[in-house]
Amino acid sequence: MRRRTVSGARVLLTGASSGIGRALAVRLAERGAVLALTARRTELLDEAAEEIADAGHLRPRVLPADLAVPGVAAELGQRALATLGGIDLLINNAGANMTAAQAVAADDEQARAVFETNLWTPLALTKAVLPAMRAAGRGVIVNTTSTVQAIPIPLLGYYAASKAALARATSALRLELAGTGIRVVEVVPGSTDTALRDIDELPWKGSPPPTLPAISPEAMAAAIVRALERGRTRVVHPGYSRAPLEVPVVGRLVAALAATRVDTRRMLDDAEPGTDWCRP
Repeated sequence: MRRRTVSGARVLLTGASSGIGRALAVRLAERGAVLALTARRTELLDEAAEEIADAGHLRPRVLPADLAVPGVAAELGQRALATLGGIDLLINNAGANMTAAQAVAADDEQARAVFETNLWTPLALTKAVLPAMRAAGRGVIVNTTSTVQAIPIPLLGYYAASKAALARATSALRLELAGTGIRVVEVVPGSTDTALRDIDELPWKGSPPPTLPAISPEAMAAAIVRALERGRTRVVHPGYSRAPLEVPVVGRLVAALAATRVDTRRMLDDAEPGTDWCRP
């Protein structure tokens, strides 16, 4: 298989201010990519851009945006196209979570913001960049999902559902774009040491259950870049995270076991939207 390169590729990377996104920005810059970074927190984006420039790489463009707000993603896509003069690689990495019961949060503003960030934003950005990619006959669209798509742990249902929806949309998009020269990649991180590890904040009955060690954002970023350069359409890292994806009963069993140790009754009896059990 001919090895691809990200050197010189014009990249729009969302969720670039911390965690996997920031590590991926550094890794791509080291490989010679031309970057536009976006997230809500301008100061963290500037820090990432400075870190990359100080290491002797091309300074990324910084495009702050709150992707939880409807309509912002479409506008961001146009800004990025104008700023970079085109986009060769779109990486939909931004993610949002909330710890809440559906009976409490239902479809409130926070819940809708999770789906806006995790599902509608990738779809809107894809629509924005596809015309130019199709005209060029090439391009790569990367959507970051999660192994939680197959492990519906109680109180994390919004995150699991939004990532499952994005995973299915990604598979359909790959089929829709077959023969166009545009590659669609699903990135499925396993347990990663980032701010979205809300499993530690669940109301456990006693101590949290033991879990496999989390990998670093830098290890995940390295796996993503390897997959891009090797022409893969799916990367699951670490490898053992494939179990619940390929054998769904494993994910259901893990979720069922977790449910026996989460104090959902206390949350349902006592919590109201905006309290400790409805965390963004």
